[in-house]
Amino acid sequence: LTARSLPSIQSDERLQPLLSHLSHSYVGPDYSVQKNPGKISLEQIDALSVKSFPLCMRQLHRALRDSHHLRHGGRMQYGLFLKGIGLTLEQALEFWKKEFIRGKVDADKFDKGYAYSIRHNYGKEGKRTDYTPYSCMKIIMSNPPSQGDYHGCPFRHSDPELLKQKLQSYRIPPSGITQILELVKGMHYQLACQKYFELTHDVDDIGFSLNHPNQYFTESQKLLSGGRELKKEFNNSGNFQQKNNSQESINSSSTPTSSNATADTELEGLEAYFTED
Repeated sequence: LTARSLPSIQSDERLQPLLSHLSHSYVGPDYSVQKNPGKISLEQIDALSVKSFPLCMRQLHRALRDSHHLRHGGRMQYGLFLKGIGLTLEQALEFWKKEFIRGKVDADKFDKGYAYSIRHNYGKEGKRTDYTPYSCMKIIMSNPPSQGDYHGCPFRHSDPELLKQKLQSYRIPPSGITQILELVKGMHYQLACQKYFELTHDVDDIGFSLNHPNQYFTESQKLLSGGRELKKEFNNSGNFQQKNNSQESINSSSTPTSSNATADTELEGLEAYFTED
């Protein structure tokens, strides 16, 4: 309800200082602890990226598969998201190493230049802090992408025409694209992502306020595994087809924990370690 009220209250100058402060604060689940770590296999990631990844993570995954490399901002945003959906450290090292080797990075360079940062994300190096996935507000408000980057929020950082083309390629109906672009024009980026969820899952109302990419994934998996009745489901190519029975899916629910008040500070410290592209 609060998210849907933002269009009317953002114009109230009395609320601007409060909204400005809230935009840098995230007090929901931090997704640092997985209920079933390792339950997601590396072979499932491609299919999951089509069915259950928010657009920001779907974009990063596609860029990684196409170019076999992501720059620092993309590795941080996507790597912590994968950690949050249940990838173990061993799986993460295998996933990134295989992909980078397919590009211009040999095994020795990966072990010396990239593996440390992955272990650091999992609290196995440096301060041994359990770093948490980025919330929507952190993605929207900090570290905007530059040329050659694929991180950030597509609803916030993409050119509207390029965003429209991307949504068309994912077979979002024209009326849905119009609704999303109107929300983007009004700078309601999280509401645009909620509309994307509704359109890709064929539901009229998601029934929750979306504020975290890992929340998007968890709610999608609940829905696709029979948590709610779905009219349609994805086939292997990412299109919809009629559905009679609940689609079985992996159990990837995260166990919420209380938010760490120093999370942003810790993440800033972590980012200082990894500036190599």
